[in-house]
Amino acid sequence: MIIKKLFFLLFFISANTFAQETLIWKRYIGEISNPEIPKLFDYSYAGYKLGEVGIPKAQKHLKVFNVMDFGAIPNDTISDQQAIQKAIHAAEKNKGGVVFFPKGEFLINVQPKKVNPITVRSSNIILKGSGWGKNGTVIHMKDHMLKRYPDEPEWKVSYMFEFYSNTKKTAITHITSNAKAGTFKIEVKNISAFKNAEYIQLEMPFNLNAVSESLAEKKPRPHWEKVNNEGVTFIENHEIKSITGNTIILKDPLINTINTDYNWQAKPFFPLENVGVEDIFFKANFKDKFVHHKNFIHDNAWSVIAMQSIANSWVRRCRFSNITGAVSIRNGYAFSILMLLIEGNGGHKLTNVAESTRVLTGLINDATNNGQFHGASMSHKTSGSVIWRVKTPKQGWDSHADIPKNNLVDMYEAAKMTAHGGYHKNEPHHLKGLTLWNYKRVGDTVSDYNFWSLSGKGMYWGFSAVNPIVVGLHGTTTTFNKTNVGYIEGLGRKVLPESLYEAQLKYRLGIRPKWMRKNLKEWHKIEKEWLKNE
Repeated sequence: MIIKKLFFLLFFISANTFAQETLIWKRYIGEISNPEIPKLFDYSYAGYKLGEVGIPKAQKHLKVFNVMDFGAIPNDTISDQQAIQKAIHAAEKNKGGVVFFPKGEFLINVQPKKVNPITVRSSNIILKGSGWGKNGTVIHMKDHMLKRYPDEPEWKVSYMFEFYSNTKKTAITHITSNAKAGTFKIEVKNISAFKNAEYIQLEMPFNLNAVSESLAEKKPRPHWEKVNNEGVTFIENHEIKSITGNTIILKDPLINTINTDYNWQAKPFFPLENVGVEDIFFKANFKDKFVHHKNFIHDNAWSVIAMQSIANSWVRRCRFSNITGAVSIRNGYAFSILMLLIEGNGGHKLTNVAESTRVLTGLINDATNNGQFHGASMSHKTSGSVIWRVKTPKQGWDSHADIPKNNLVDMYEAAKMTAHGGYHKNEPHHLKGLTLWNYKRVGDTVSDYNFWSLSGKGMYWGFSAVNPIVVGLHGTTTTFNKTNVGYIEGLGRKVLPESLYEAQLKYRLGIRPKWMRKNLKEWHKIEKEWLKNE
């Protein structure tokens, strides 16, 4: 036993001998001040409640609405969809509730004759199962979703579960003073618009004058119509901490520098809050070999959870089988997608985060046969968000164009550098502030990878990102065209800190939050148990 313990101690010391604390991290924490080393963006605000506390273990203050009390019967051949929707409506009428699924299999979307997603339109609604494993809760999507109208684009077909806020239409006011990125204060012209608001959305409308700086003087590709003809736009959501006069103090720092010459605007944001999905196995029946953009069935019709206009909410501890898409978040803020297992036949998408701020996507294993075609994704003006400890060993992560900014891919394991997508007219895929940290490649060797190629076949010339930071990329040999990389350190080896998101969060809070340690321990146990049962 003593020899065994000594062996593991020596192995631990040996393994960490090769991992060195990076210069860019030392620059971030102020140990060195070399101006040639860029200052990292602070990604630590990503996730539920800005990463400061964990998702509640239970919602004891909310009434429980058991779907069986509304007519759902597990393990039979009759659809339970109407009963599930009735339970949700009852919880909404109660101004909140836990919609509970006992053990067993519940059927939904059985021979649908029209588009009929299960909807949640109120805050404080939690869909909670009895676990994703053996003797847990299975929600079985028997048939695929239908189009809402005959010529509906493939990618717009409804997901099975749709959470969305009926956002109030409100007047837009202008921001009246310049403000630096990283600060917490803005001045607005009309403060009365925020009288009853807890959240705020800031937007710089499309602006051609901001293009050159946003692209770091790089030349755009000729077919990038949106950037070339309209310019760039930025959107960021925040929670309001306090209001004094015409000054609004935010709970998290500005992501962009606000230049009033660019017509920055502000409006109240009314998202759903404290909604979640947890402890459920979602089983679907997409069995075809996936073909990208073949039709609406391959693109979206077997997709499960979509949430729009959401804040301080989550999807966690869920399992998905034979799907085209797992989770999609649009116009979200301070959201966490954690502990997902995807298995069965590979489809179109893993997770997608669009037009969102401070979203954490982490602790995910894509164990499908061919991998989801697009891995964990951040796109469409998403900013300040993190992809953390995700495994897509047959594919790669995705930045789906339309100029996201200041996002982190942290401890990702993938076969490819990216499995990117997005309409070519909406490229580039990412603006400034993209960091790849301890990215592990397990696929083929890649040489001279170019983040800003200006030639290629057709309209897709490869992934395009403005001067990304690459630190600790290891595994399969990978080299880069250094002209189009902002900074490289530790190429070919794992570095310290192991996780940038974890290190930044600990540095900001002064202590590693308990939720992080508990989630990592729980996820390790879940993965181990799942592998044992395979």
